[in-house]
Amino acid sequence: MKKILAILMALVMCVSLSACGSSKEPEETVDEKVISAVKSDITAEIILFYDTVGVPSITCFVDEISENEFEVTGKVTVKDKYGDTYTGKYDAVVEYDPSTDECDVDCELDKLYKD
Repeated sequence: MKKILAILMALVMCVSLSACGSSKEPEETVDEKVISAVKSDITAEIILFYDTVGVPSITCFVDEISENEFEVTGKVTVKDKYGDTYTGKYDAVVEYDPSTDECDVDCELDKLYKD
């Protein structure tokens, strides 16, 4: 009798825990969308103009200029295929369009200097 009660309680607990899960992922905030757009733009520029390996490390500081316009500044660090590290700064202005949920990025990446 005790085994049946224990199994029954375990089943009830499993069912109650599975009901608490949510399959819907939380939506990105506007700041997260802006940062993602800037990182994609910088990564594409680095791939085109520099002989690097791996994913660059990009820091982002976001300031809201107006309702849908943001200024993003930060630093980029990347390694080349020989293991040398290069660092540079960037400035970007991002216009977010809420109707299409897309960002228009205008980014200026300074020259990357060897550390």
